[in-house]
Amino acid sequence: MKKILYILLGLILLVVIGIGVLVTFVNPNQFKPLLTEQVKKMTGRDLVINGDISWRFFPTLGLSVGDTEFRNPAGFAEPNLIQFKQADLSVSVLPLLSQHLDIGEMRLDGAHVFIQTLNNGATNLDGLTDKTAVAETTTGNTVTHGEKNTHWNVSVAGIKLVNASAEVRNDKTKMVAQLNHINFTLDSFQPQTWTKATFDVQGNVNALTFSAQGSTEINLAADYKNVRLKALSATMNMTDGKTEIKNAQLGLDQFNLGQWSNMTFSVNGKVPNLNFDTHGTAKVKLSTDHNVITVQGLKVTNDLVGKTLPRPTINLVVDADATYDISQKLTLVSQLSINADGTQASGSGSYLATAIPDIRFALSSDNINLDSWLPAKTAVANTNNSTTAAGAAAMNAPVATENNAKTSTAEPDLSALKNINLAGMIAIKQLTVDHANVTNVKVVTSIKQGVATINRFEANLYGGKVTGSAAIDVNSALPSYRLKNTISNVDLLSLLKAVANNNLLAGKANITTDLRGQGLSEANIRHNITGSIKVNVSDGAVYGVNIPDLLRNAKAKFKGQADTGTDTAKKTDFSALTTTLKLHNGTASTDNFKLASPLVAITGQGNTSLVNESIDLMINSEIVASGKGLDEIKGIAVPIHVSGTWQQPKYNLNIKDLFKNNAALESKAKKEINRGLEKLLGDKAKDENIKNVADKLLKGLFN
Repeated sequence: MKKILYILLGLILLVVIGIGVLVTFVNPNQFKPLLTEQVKKMTGRDLVINGDISWRFFPTLGLSVGDTEFRNPAGFAEPNLIQFKQADLSVSVLPLLSQHLDIGEMRLDGAHVFIQTLNNGATNLDGLTDKTAVAETTTGNTVTHGEKNTHWNVSVAGIKLVNASAEVRNDKTKMVAQLNHINFTLDSFQPQTWTKATFDVQGNVNALTFSAQGSTEINLAADYKNVRLKALSATMNMTDGKTEIKNAQLGLDQFNLGQWSNMTFSVNGKVPNLNFDTHGTAKVKLSTDHNVITVQGLKVTNDLVGKTLPRPTINLVVDADATYDISQKLTLVSQLSINADGTQASGSGSYLATAIPDIRFALSSDNINLDSWLPAKTAVANTNNSTTAAGAAAMNAPVATENNAKTSTAEPDLSALKNINLAGMIAIKQLTVDHANVTNVKVVTSIKQGVATINRFEANLYGGKVTGSAAIDVNSALPSYRLKNTISNVDLLSLLKAVANNNLLAGKANITTDLRGQGLSEANIRHNITGSIKVNVSDGAVYGVNIPDLLRNAKAKFKGQADTGTDTAKKTDFSALTTTLKLHNGTASTDNFKLASPLVAITGQGNTSLVNESIDLMINSEIVASGKGLDEIKGIAVPIHVSGTWQQPKYNLNIKDLFKNNAALESKAKKEINRGLEKLLGDKAKDENIKNVADKLLKGLFN
């Protein structure tokens, strides 16, 4: 027993003597020139050790390195790429005898890293991996010196980074990220062994401030080229004054190259006028070459609340599969499914992260009701056509005033169109927009260099078809637009009832539109739109007026009789209605309005204001066929003045123009009036004063 004790005491004495000899005869500061020389050969940069390298005896034998700086090349904002105030390293002596480097805890205090990208794209990291060591190289765990290979096992008890900081600056993008209070702890650093790591960091990116913390377990491969994780958990919060992320969480059950990981995430916060609560799950895999990230079964649920939404609250659920190619910066999305409060769409797409992002997509949906997402329009009450002229005028005045008051002058902000390239296709089986039912919708669209284009639009609409194209250019102070479309064989009455609650016109409509203008506010559209609308309606009817009845009543008034008081419907059938509307300076005008029917031929000209929706249209009607009560006025042109507003048009017979346009009718009317005066006044009708009064009355009537 004594022999064993003596042996142990001898070993302890030997270690003490060895340490004493080491401390006495080996000054670690003599390694400074060697370290700086090797770093210079390997990186081309200067390593400056301002502090001392000294032995450390407590709690274990080791080394301490004082203030140290690793220089940047000239031309960067800070002189150092890396610097630290103090580094401590402990080493076990006895394992060195068996070629085992047993390192205790490595502690680094006050480290700072500065990374900068200049305007020309150069960074202070360039060239670090281009230099090679000449005197000595290290590969894996094998140290090669001269021609002798020695295999060393290396283990580190732990790594601790305390109160570190970093700054990443990109002069090209004007981005500055500052990381403060970086703390990192690794319980041990031994290959093929699970160990726990924790971190926390605070910082800011430009105006955005954030903090993050988390933990995981790490397993480092024997060759140090791969790392596995499990039980990853991280939380973060951030704000930039407008956007606030109150709590963001990320979790991974495990991570290994080429294998699937189960990921969970959640984030809640707010942007101006919008609160959001998002959470989701997915399976994630990183390829063994570190280049492709694959996501399967992604499910993201968003609960949105805010004034900027078309509804007070929206539940938006997105399901998809995706891949991201890191080298190409390309995201491919497949099996995309979107459900917004029951409105569903599906499709696929891609996203290329270039200076101007490039998006491609194809979407389809069975049923979309846009009206359910738009604010409800204020209803305007219909008035009966029999309303008196005075009553109609009184009711029209507030309608026009209300319309003008509600005309918006605010232009939409479309500046985002300048910063994106997009191309895609949308297919919708059933679309409801402005109460109109549109089916089999197909849209091919694109955005490039600030120009948004609908290259092709086609759809079925109330028994007919719609085709067209459109474009918006936002590169000028006021956005400009153009619109071309063709409507073929559409049931006009059904369309007007659905869109405008208007049942004044029926027939099969064929309409060609060619419009352009500047400004997209309602006011600018009404004032600045120009172009033409060609209308051809066949086999139709005008509701609210019976022109043959108006002519019969005109005949009765001419004879001094009362209105005929017919019970026929207020409707004028026609075989064809054609006109070309010319839009300019807030007015739509026509000079070639034509309506042909079995009884009457109608031509017209006039205009309507797009600003206050007033109507000023003169229609000339001529009986072209015989009919009950119409034989005597066949061939007589009867002028009808249409006034009022779009919602409340009024039709009036123009007596003055009736006689002015029909000389024989005027002559006959004058004779009848003179005969009536003679019967009424007898010989007094020949008195010059009475004749003068009668002439003035006739002149006012016929001229």
